Amino acid sequence: MKASNSRMILLGLALFALLLGVLYYSFHTKNDSYPLSSGAVKESGMNIYVAKTGNDQTGNGSKNSPYATLKQAQKKIRAYQGKLPQGGITVWVKQGNYLMDSSLQLDQKDSGTASSPITYRTYTGEQVTLSTGKTVTDWQPLSQEAQARVHPKIDPKQLVELDVRKLGFKHINGFEGGTSFTEKWGILNLFANNQMQPISRWPNTTEVASGQRAGWAIAQSVYNAQSFYYQKPGSSSVNILDEDGTNRSKRWQNAIQQGHAIYLQGFWRTLWSPASIQISQIDPAQKTIKLLDTPQGGMGSKFSALVSPSALSRTTNEQNDNSSTPSTYRVGDGSEEFRALNLLEEIDTPGEWALDFKDGKIYYYPPSDIHKLQTVIGDQDSPIVSMDGTSYVQFKGFTIQNNMGNGFEMKRSHHITIAGNKIHDVNGGILDVDGHHNTFRSNDIYDTASFGISLNSAGDRATLSSANTRITNNHIHHIGKLIHLEAIIIRDSVGVRVDHNLLHDVPKDAVRYVFSNKLLLEYNEVHNTSLIEGDTGAFYTAQDWSSYGNVLRYNFIHNNKRSNGFYADSGSSGNTYQYNIIQDTSRAFLFENGHHNVATNNLLIDVQSLEINDRSNQLDYGLNSDNANRLRELQPLTGTWKKYGEQLAEKYGLQGNLWSSVLSKKWNPQYPNGSKLNHNVIVGADGQVKLPKKGDVTAVGNTTVSSTSKAGFYNLATLDLRTKNAKILEKFPDLNTIFPTIGLYKDDYRTQPFNRADSDGLSDHQSTS
Repeated sequence: MKASNSRMILLGLALFALLLGVLYYSFHTKNDSYPLSSGAVKESGMNIYVAKTGNDQTGNGSKNSPYATLKQAQKKIRAYQGKLPQGGITVWVKQGNYLMDSSLQLDQKDSGTASSPITYRTYTGEQVTLSTGKTVTDWQPLSQEAQARVHPKIDPKQLVELDVRKLGFKHINGFEGGTSFTEKWGILNLFANNQMQPISRWPNTTEVASGQRAGWAIAQSVYNAQSFYYQKPGSSSVNILDEDGTNRSKRWQNAIQQGHAIYLQGFWRTLWSPASIQISQIDPAQKTIKLLDTPQGGMGSKFSALVSPSALSRTTNEQNDNSSTPSTYRVGDGSEEFRALNLLEEIDTPGEWALDFKDGKIYYYPPSDIHKLQTVIGDQDSPIVSMDGTSYVQFKGFTIQNNMGNGFEMKRSHHITIAGNKIHDVNGGILDVDGHHNTFRSNDIYDTASFGISLNSAGDRATLSSANTRITNNHIHHIGKLIHLEAIIIRDSVGVRVDHNLLHDVPKDAVRYVFSNKLLLEYNEVHNTSLIEGDTGAFYTAQDWSSYGNVLRYNFIHNNKRSNGFYADSGSSGNTYQYNIIQDTSRAFLFENGHHNVATNNLLIDVQSLEINDRSNQLDYGLNSDNANRLRELQPLTGTWKKYGEQLAEKYGLQGNLWSSVLSKKWNPQYPNGSKLNHNVIVGADGQVKLPKKGDVTAVGNTTVSSTSKAGFYNLATLDLRTKNAKILEKFPDLNTIFPTIGLYKDDYRTQPFNRADSDGLSDHQSTS
């Protein structure tokens, strides 16, 4: 459902994908230099103590006789259920690394009450680490068979191997998604000195192999729906596999013949959601690679032409090869990027490793003496802390790390506070499903395999009951290292506030919110998004005519060349964008069809355009569309939704009920009716306003300031965008008081102010090649 409706825009998006970015995986991710705190000390009815020097058998949980584990403290708390002490219970955990053999699992029996909450917290100024990883020391020199497969530029003696099958690890026999997947990774992970080690890959993160950005190669031409050339026919073309002299095509072919799986992750058809697919065969004579599974929609960019194999003058072998593929496929347009992942043959950089499914071994190039590294395997896909049906519980000040599963995971839980924690080197940071009245505050989340914070079904859309959940003051960055997900995800939710978060260096959107209502997203700072994928937005939503009532205001998006600012895709409707600041971004706003997306009084600096488009000729956005069916499923002409529709109709100046109009053929809901780009300030020579020919849309009252020098910003170099410019202040009168309050703030957990430069937030993190 994505993409633009003109060749010029499509070519722009293709270039966009090539320049997306930053050598994402090459970033050296440092631990945040600003320490977090477990918060102010408050009296509670009872204190329980846990220490590394404690004893679960002989201790009683007192300060002088502490327990050794949180699970023993949990057992003691359960004994008080029904008669919790007034003021609640605090579990104080002393400094140390607490390796747990399984998740800390809390359920309804572990709940507190409003007057007697249960708090797990660290001592102020002490680091407490919770992990379910397993320390491993049984590293061995490579076997002769493995030595023969090592990259020719690397001395095999520099590598070591670990027999994870012999050690009994579980997630070692293949990717969860099988031979073709986008998000189901599902193999164990390797950590060294509490840092996730990079999975082996080719091209390397600093290597440009025939492409236009480091870390990716480009298919030289499409061979058929399942195969591509790594060298075009003709002696003058480049052999992208073998141009570095390492005989890569032969090495890969030998590995496949010996039964070792090689996976390529590629943008086979789109600029988003790259698919990882196992190689079926390599043909050094034809210079082609055949995938085991056909990419969805076939090989070749969706923006390229469809052809029939019979229309091409190719070899008999190729024609025969095409007999098992679709009758037509796309020729490709040179934007089909790919890279190889997880193979011994491409380990050539210290820190890289690969899990060989056939051998049941990890092969590893340690960055220093293996005997001096603390190496840990994350093999548990359950969270480090889980809560199911739990309420009135708080976790404060912990470091959560080294796990294949998520950090915190909650289901059907409410009045939960997760504050002041560092969550890193895990699958995802915080997952909340079917929760309400939860607070996620002042956490640092980074170096995750997938997402930062994800909310699902918070509140109730059927009744429009608010979740009253808040995500505030979190610093989320360098996430999605294995599975390209967002920093914050909100789905099927109502009444969530997302404010004052700092989000940056992410593979695609920073915030993705879909099928939700009455969200308030404000005072967030976002920079450097879409470092891997394309056709994205710093704030992205899609595919819902009923998503009214979401307000996005006072957000600052900057240094964001590879992404749109606010993107309401595929018919998403009812979003209000006010008083946001968007700098150095592709399209500040992109509204694709949908209704009543309104952007007013925003400050736009050095943006390419702001756009409302109509794709009703290419895609079904009418009364038979999925968007219309989703709205009908909510029964919008009765009950709560009927009343909501009447309120919205009054807001937008319509007669009767909004849903009656939207579901009426006469209203032409296939067009972007009611959307507006009004009263914004556009600073810079570009910033074109683009409107469709169809649909009831407007762009009036916009003010242009021809250059940043004339805008009179206090200090553009440091992105201090306060100003005395009267034109800007006329549209955005509170800019000078609002702007300094955007982003992270000082509180009981984040005890020091955060400077924009500390997140490398003054530059675009893109390839310089």
